[in-house]
Amino acid sequence: MLINKISLRGLTTVVLVYMVFAFGWWAVQLWRENDRVFKLSEELLERKYGGPNRGINLTELRATAEYKELIDRQEKHQRMIFAEGVFFTLCLGFGLYVINRAAKREVVLARQRRNFLLSITHELKSPIASLRLTMETLSRRTLNRDQMETLCNNGLRDATRLQNLVEDLLLAARLEDNWSPHPEPVDLLQIAQDCVINLKTRFPKTNINIDIPDAFSTILADKSGMTAVVQNLLENAVKYSPSGTPVQLSVRQIQGKTQLVVSDEGVGIPNSEKLAIFDKFYRIGNEETRQTTGTGLGLYIVKQVVEAHHGKITVTDNRPAGSIFTVEI
Repeated sequence: MLINKISLRGLTTVVLVYMVFAFGWWAVQLWRENDRVFKLSEELLERKYGGPNRGINLTELRATAEYKELIDRQEKHQRMIFAEGVFFTLCLGFGLYVINRAAKREVVLARQRRNFLLSITHELKSPIASLRLTMETLSRRTLNRDQMETLCNNGLRDATRLQNLVEDLLLAARLEDNWSPHPEPVDLLQIAQDCVINLKTRFPKTNINIDIPDAFSTILADKSGMTAVVQNLLENAVKYSPSGTPVQLSVRQIQGKTQLVVSDEGVGIPNSEKLAIFDKFYRIGNEETRQTTGTGLGLYIVKQVVEAHHGKITVTDNRPAGSIFTVEI
């Protein structure tokens, strides 16, 4: 269809030009009609005061109270036409701006939903197929202990991947329902170590360095929320870094706040996308050509959990390559 080939900006421009032209034409016609009414009223006054019994000339006519009232009425109508034209034009511009912004948001959301469906399909299909193959192999073949251990480790890796995916989906759904943290003493060092073990199951060449002083390892926060924060930040750093590249996790106390920093030496994030990466379902690149796994929920969950703790998260460039995510709670 032709309408599908017209861009949103082009369609908006056409509508705007047409409406401005229509309002302009309306204003001109109304202005002309006002002038015509004024001339007719002026002629009536001339006939009224220019008869054989009155004999008043044009100068005297324009000095009469009725003529002055006629002039004032015409100027009032002109000001009203001008004000209404400006007001309608502003309303039109604002309305088109709101519609255009809403339409763009819907286009972005539709694209994000499509990307999410593509990514979630891939995320579910791969581990399920792998688990099925593992179970079929174990049931149909006689294997030695080493082979069975390898298959079981592969199955455990895929099961862990599915578990993490389900937990992210559930947490993302809870965050949309005004999720609030339940503060309790949380051991960040233990959480980080558990996350590293989890990641090593999926990424055997993971190289994560943990720098968390014992004095600062325990904070008051929501345990499941902080686990999601650490897990997703570390996983994001590992996925977008070359295999075996070091990832650094450190925790410090600065001005009474806990600062958690995850830095990597990966591909980095363009400045134009540093804010967008925290949007729901957003992923850098095209889902059909992406090389890394993911659903676009990780950093969204991180930001929502951090903000629920009244904290903030920032991302900066690492030197010479990579990114640095800083969480303050």
